[in-house]
Amino acid sequence: MDNKSKYRELCKTNFDIPIFSMDWWLDITAGERNWDVSIVERNDEIIASLPYYITKKYFFNMINMPKLTPSMGVWIKYPSQQKYTTKLSYEKEIFQALIENLPQFDFFYQHFHWSITNWMPFHWQGFKQSTDYTYVLENTQNLELLFSDFRENIRREIRKAEKLLKVVEEEDVERFYQIHKKTFDRQQMSNPYKFELIKQIDEACRARNCRKMWFAIDDIGQVHSAIYVVWDEQSAYYIMGGADPLLRTSGATSLLLWTAIKEASRQGKQFDFVGSMFEPIDRFFRGFGAVQKPYLQISKTNGKLIKSSFWIKEGLKLLR
Repeated sequence: MDNKSKYRELCKTNFDIPIFSMDWWLDITAGERNWDVSIVERNDEIIASLPYYITKKYFFNMINMPKLTPSMGVWIKYPSQQKYTTKLSYEKEIFQALIENLPQFDFFYQHFHWSITNWMPFHWQGFKQSTDYTYVLENTQNLELLFSDFRENIRREIRKAEKLLKVVEEEDVERFYQIHKKTFDRQQMSNPYKFELIKQIDEACRARNCRKMWFAIDDIGQVHSAIYVVWDEQSAYYIMGGADPLLRTSGATSLLLWTAIKEASRQGKQFDFVGSMFEPIDRFFRGFGAVQKPYLQISKTNGKLIKSSFWIKEGLKLLR
């Protein structure tokens, strides 16, 4: 059995693997033939994995992030009651083995899940690191306390929207896509996600009962906003949303996120806003009282030719 087949078996039984690293998710977002996995085994058991999406650009082998996949990176099974000092040594050994088992590549770039904080073994192997941030509500049990921790304007928006709008759970992914698309239309940008990709994700998530779509609709049937949330064993993730640019002042998105947070609470899960480095979005997410979580961007460039190509490209950016 090859590594990929072994990993598929692992995904059937280890539900602590984040949804974005699950084999079925990667089959859709990367393409079944375009991803593989580095694994570490002991006693015929997988104790660590590093799935990767590999493509060819010109004659370069590129390991990158698939679309609609906020994070990938290392999954590791730790021994029970492991001391912290032992944990770091264990991670060094495991990460080293995962790196050695990667295929030859010219360029590597991944977002690791925020729960992975130790990247030193990658540094020692010549990888680089930068930091992005998400926001997470780690404890969603006490909804009254959560709501009181929201910034005052978020609470005000929610109360306003509750009076004006009805929240509807929907199954129509094409209707969601039309609202989602309006966000990009308003900014005169093309939608980076094709409908067929979102449809395939939706079909797979619906079959596994790990997604919900909510719409905020007014009395005359206008959709003000819509959000799309998926979840795994640990967390719910706000991965997509959209709003009508003509109806943006109704507080609809705040109301829908509050609805999603309440659903995460009902399921006993964390809520991950899948943060953004854009300042207005960052400020909006902070308003929900969530904890800022850094997550690692790990990269490496091999070979003089691709390094030269990279720096030429960066230099041209500065000249524009």
